[in-house]
Amino acid sequence: MRRTDLSGVEVFLGGTDPSRLHDWASDGYRSSEEYLFWSRRVCGLACLQSLLQGWTDIRLPMGELLALALDWGCYVVEPSGSVRGLIYRPFMAWVSSQFGFHCELVERTPIHISSREVRPGQVMIASVSPEIRDPNTHDPRRGGHLVLVYAADDGVVRFHNPSGYSHNSDSASLPMQVFERFHADRGVLIRGAS
Repeated sequence: MRRTDLSGVEVFLGGTDPSRLHDWASDGYRSSEEYLFWSRRVCGLACLQSLLQGWTDIRLPMGELLALALDWGCYVVEPSGSVRGLIYRPFMAWVSSQFGFHCELVERTPIHISSREVRPGQVMIASVSPEIRDPNTHDPRRGGHLVLVYAADDGVVRFHNPSGYSHNSDSASLPMQVFERFHADRGVLIRGAS
């Protein structure tokens, strides 16, 4: 692994084809190319998949979740091939309608305020910089990646990071003031179905 610029990280796997490192078919993708295209863009869906597994009996592979999200307009693929999304309002409508979750948009709200709403049964998908994997990053950009904040107490934010390193993806934690440097002051509060 090596940093390519202030916001990029490239991973080199010794000549290994990345599409062979993951069973893309069992994850519901139609091809290795589709998996490679979307795997870096579905962090919000990875957060949703975690909630579905924790709060419901629903088990959907990522490819299926992606197809539903595209149908609901949660992502827009531009003619140039670039992708806009995860777009919050269609995402909120979809997960409310299909899974019965209550969603609330968080905008222009620092994490020390929005995290007060995080408690058992209510989490936040928070927009952060992908550089949050390396808390020592100086002057990170804000936003561009989504993490699942499941607790915030005693000045510490605890979260799942879909693209974290193996030692800090499932159960990462950062002091509130460090998390704040990466946070884009927006996200979606999600409460499980009652």
